[in-house]
Amino acid sequence: MLGELNSSHQGFYSSGDDENVQYAASTMETGVLFEDEDPYKVKSIVPRSIADRKGVDIQPGDELVKVDGMAVDEAVDRNFYFTHPSLNREVKLTFTRKGQPYEVELHPQYSLTANLYDDWIDNCRRRVTEKSNGRIAYTCMKNMGSQELEHFIVDMTRELSGKDGLILDLRYNTGGNVHDEVLRFLEQRSYLQWKYRGGQLTSQGNFTPSDKPIVLLINEQSLSDAEMTATGFKALHLGKTVGNETYHWIIFTSGTGLVDGSFVRLPSWGCYTLDGKDIETTGVTPDVKVINTFEDKISGKDPQLDKAIEEVLVEVKK
Repeated sequence: MLGELNSSHQGFYSSGDDENVQYAASTMETGVLFEDEDPYKVKSIVPRSIADRKGVDIQPGDELVKVDGMAVDEAVDRNFYFTHPSLNREVKLTFTRKGQPYEVELHPQYSLTANLYDDWIDNCRRRVTEKSNGRIAYTCMKNMGSQELEHFIVDMTRELSGKDGLILDLRYNTGGNVHDEVLRFLEQRSYLQWKYRGGQLTSQGNFTPSDKPIVLLINEQSLSDAEMTATGFKALHLGKTVGNETYHWIIFTSGTGLVDGSFVRLPSWGCYTLDGKDIETTGVTPDVKVINTFEDKISGKDPQLDKAIEEVLVEVKK
């Protein structure tokens, strides 16, 4: 029924017996990535995953030959050996390196999504640092929640110091409700200078992002409160937006409990530009449109980020 309504941010939650699942399966993630063409040969280790630990020495090129003592069959889908009704406390992997076997015991994790996202952010930051010769700061918000807001502010106080410009990346941002705090932080400007006796002049306030050029990165998977942030960024003229049009999925909700203990989430507050346009209908169109193709993604290219770096550097020169 909810699908027929085709309404964003709507949901139904129940704690009744109908929520019980008779059969379930969990995939044990180890942090080891394998080659596409050779699915039992190690390609890389995901940073910060359980395989990226002191004392764990799995290397690219190693071959997986056993999982919990069971010899693997190269004709069988690799996930068969890692899928169970529940997550095991421990998994024992046997690899060979130059013909010599060795064993590794790991505590599997449910998902690598957060690890892979963090790795992507690290790569973006390295790309910005290299292409700008360290002149441009880069930060990314995965969502618009309170924990990510705290990370953003800490990142700003650490990364922006001594830099000539800023790129804020909201691509793949899943929303929340901290747009106002982010925009208020970004719009801070210097209003005077001060110095300690015998010291050097420094600006007041302490954090003044808008003294420097800012570029906001958005794409087709920037949604909900990321779209509120992008709309406010443009309305306040904080800088240029680069990337692709946002997801068209922004509304704020309330909800109500039902007599059986279930809960219905209700779309309640529409979000509009100052001239009255419904953001969920229009989305947010970037000032500079750049689309990352599927080929770009699988080959490690990022034209959107490259364009953002270019735009910031142009503003710095001005």
